[in-house]
Amino acid sequence: MLAIESSGDGGGAAVLRNGEVAAEVEVSGPRKHGSELMPCIDRALAQAKLQRNEIDVVAVNCGPGSYTGLRIGIATAEAIGFALGKPVIGVPCFDAMAVQYVMRDDFEIELKRELWPVLDARRNEVMTARMLYDGGRLERATGDVLVDPAKLHEQAQRQAIVFGSGVPPYEGKFDHNHLLVDIAGFEVKPSSVGLQAVRQLADAELAALPRKPVEPRYFRRVLAKTVEERARQPGA
Repeated sequence: MLAIESSGDGGGAAVLRNGEVAAEVEVSGPRKHGSELMPCIDRALAQAKLQRNEIDVVAVNCGPGSYTGLRIGIATAEAIGFALGKPVIGVPCFDAMAVQYVMRDDFEIELKRELWPVLDARRNEVMTARMLYDGGRLERATGDVLVDPAKLHEQAQRQAIVFGSGVPPYEGKFDHNHLLVDIAGFEVKPSSVGLQAVRQLADAELAALPRKPVEPRYFRRVLAKTVEERARQPGA
């Protein structure tokens, strides 16, 4: 599997073999996806000693995240998938974030806790989703939601963990008495996108996966659409 991450400032590519990370190469700095994403992919494949035609599926972070970053990543993933005749799947950003967080060495795996990965959606809001972790089992409990950070505690259980790149801009607004707010920096890794994709494909037959475009998930409804997106609309 080839996994692509371009939803934030960082990103890059990872190769997974039999559900394990075989190689990972990240971009050299913020917003370098346009110039460095394909070189990262080539280097990751080389490190994993894999040829492009040996890729069986391409996974890409489908958002929410940077509008431009998501489009670069999805367009790259779909171009590779089309060229190789392989399926491309979208991985929701919050699911990848949660997988990455619970796999940290210092995470207490025996916990039973809510997780709220957050991204800065601007306009004094964060976008997030409620995740449930119970002794090794992780599952999503809500869709993506826009929330005033000062009111997140109204939806979350006491001692719920809030983390992600959306924490630092609003650190003082979260209710620290009700929530466990992790202020550490956080960037989604390409390998986390791949590991979540492995979870999504656990019971799937790759040959039977439909070949369809990956739909990006934005912070808010996007009014501007490409010619191709307009053509796909009903009645177009």
